[in-house]
Amino acid sequence: MEKLETNRGVSLRSIWKYRETGLALILILMCAVLSVVTTTFFTSDNLINILKQTTLVCIIAIGQTFVIISGGIDLSVGQSMTLGSMVLAYSLKGGYPLILSMLLAIVASMAVGFSNGALITKLHLPAFIITLGMTNIVKGIILVLSEGNIVLLNNDVIADIGRGSLGPIPWMVMILVAIAAVCIFLLNKTVLGNRVKAVGGNETAAKLSGIAVDRTRILVYTIAGLLCGIAAIIVTGRLNGGNPNAAGTYDMDSIAAVIVGGTALSGGAGSIVGTVLGALLMVLIRNGLVLLRVNIYWQTVAIGVVIIAVCAIDAFTNARKQQ
Repeated sequence: MEKLETNRGVSLRSIWKYRETGLALILILMCAVLSVVTTTFFTSDNLINILKQTTLVCIIAIGQTFVIISGGIDLSVGQSMTLGSMVLAYSLKGGYPLILSMLLAIVASMAVGFSNGALITKLHLPAFIITLGMTNIVKGIILVLSEGNIVLLNNDVIADIGRGSLGPIPWMVMILVAIAAVCIFLLNKTVLGNRVKAVGGNETAAKLSGIAVDRTRILVYTIAGLLCGIAAIIVTGRLNGGNPNAAGTYDMDSIAAVIVGGTALSGGAGSIVGTVLGALLMVLIRNGLVLLRVNIYWQTVAIGVVIIAVCAIDAFTNARKQQ
């Protein structure tokens, strides 16, 4: 009996070591508080709205997780998604078949990711500089092609992907669940995942152990582009067309979700589940502030405070563990 209780105690302590446990408890606590202080939070419409808002950030942030774990960063994800969306809209407007148009959208976003990886590895410049430059290049291309105009669509399939549902569950949420499951497997159970962590943890040691560091980096950025392409299809359905300004704050939101989810900017380790919870936390805070009728400008301040606070607490906790 004593042995069983001891094992149970060890098991509980091991659960508390995970960052995801703390995030999950924070989310539960926030939901409980918002349910009490507002009358509209715990309604099916609002909860589905939260899931929809989280989905796009999550999909992009999952790709960002791979990049940051590998020791990089991608500031171009928002424009990469927008480029894919515009390519999809123009392809459908031009009479191309639906499947081909969707593939072209994904390829366009993957091309941005591949270019980032290739330039970082070949020019040996910081990822911050390359992806910042790529953001402006892609944004310029989008504006030149569209002349700043929105491309409206009338495609039922694309609209259903972005706004439809199977019963109460939106299609986009089911797409997110499938992507998250695949990426969790890739990161934790495959050789690729181990190589990504090794490259981010110690690039020199990774090279000495025979890992093709440059190839791994290029692949990681291409994966990020692939997920931006999938997000592009969803955002096109949500907006009912291609919008050259669709990028919004997805680049910063994706990075924030990854950091809040526990992935260190220095690379080497991270969690897809943590990223999903981090994205959900950010959206939940915004939703709660809207329901409480907080000024939109103060909402932005609150998000910034949360990011700094979570990172500070994490740094303090890690420092205590090392003592």
